[in-house]
Amino acid sequence: MKPSILPLRNASLSALILGLATLIGASTPWSLRTYFGPAATIGRGTLQTYVSFASGGAPTALGVTLTSGALKGLPARKNTHSRCYDLDGNADYSPQECLGDEERILEFPAEAAAMAELPFRWLTVNWNAEGHHPPPPRPGEQPAAPVYARPHFDFHFYTWERERIEAIAPGRCSELVDCSDFERATKPIPAKYVPAGHVDLGIVVPRMGNHLLDSHSPELAPSPQPFTRTFIYGAFDGELIFWEPMITLDFLRHTTDGCFEIAQPRTFKRSGYYPTQYCVRYDKSSDRHSVSLEGFVYAIGR
Repeated sequence: MKPSILPLRNASLSALILGLATLIGASTPWSLRTYFGPAATIGRGTLQTYVSFASGGAPTALGVTLTSGALKGLPARKNTHSRCYDLDGNADYSPQECLGDEERILEFPAEAAAMAELPFRWLTVNWNAEGHHPPPPRPGEQPAAPVYARPHFDFHFYTWERERIEAIAPGRCSELVDCSDFERATKPIPAKYVPAGHVDLGIVVPRMGNHLLDSHSPELAPSPQPFTRTFIYGAFDGELIFWEPMITLDFLRHTTDGCFEIAQPRTFKRSGYYPTQYCVRYDKSSDRHSVSLEGFVYAIGR
């Protein structure tokens, strides 16, 4: 059974106009209203959130822009000061106690937060200089392929409030998460709320949640293609809690305009506007890249 959805009028036209428009520093097209949120620095540039609405008031895009400088001067190695947890209580951090990425936390514009039917509340951007390496194999197991061990960004669009995400505690399980929170993060989600083919490999991160991978992604196929971009759903306590485009630095640098399908569940738990695609764009006039959720449809929660 497919979810009850109301397609946006002129959604494809709006997406096309958005792709041609300058996202920063210029007026927006007549059919769109675009608002910008707080900015943060990374690399040699800045990040800034934005939301666009069609003339009828429905959202057309929610995302983040990156100046070209934000893709330069990034750390080349994991560090021992970012997202570290003193698990052994010795008042120091070892490499084994650090996730080692660079994280920026950004709020969406007030206009997005004020729209109750747009479920996304805030965003994190994580720079992973060495990508994600699989955990060491257990005795008798073969080492897992380092599928995501390429420099890339994670863009986490959260539907849960920040306080709830921050409460996912560090510990000794999975990716440095508290073991009781690991159990909560891997609690099964009712099948109707999870897109077909998504798998739970127990990749649970503190202050973030579990990561459900799409087994149909090209990098996970029987004859895998190199990872360039993929989409991940986040989970905790039997719910979806974030939507995550994961995109390599090389792909961001060289993609000028591309939109990619987001696999959809049969229905959603709560009514609201949900994206059907994520887009990577580059606007030459402003020399800015963007990563966004687009193609919003209104789903009736069941």
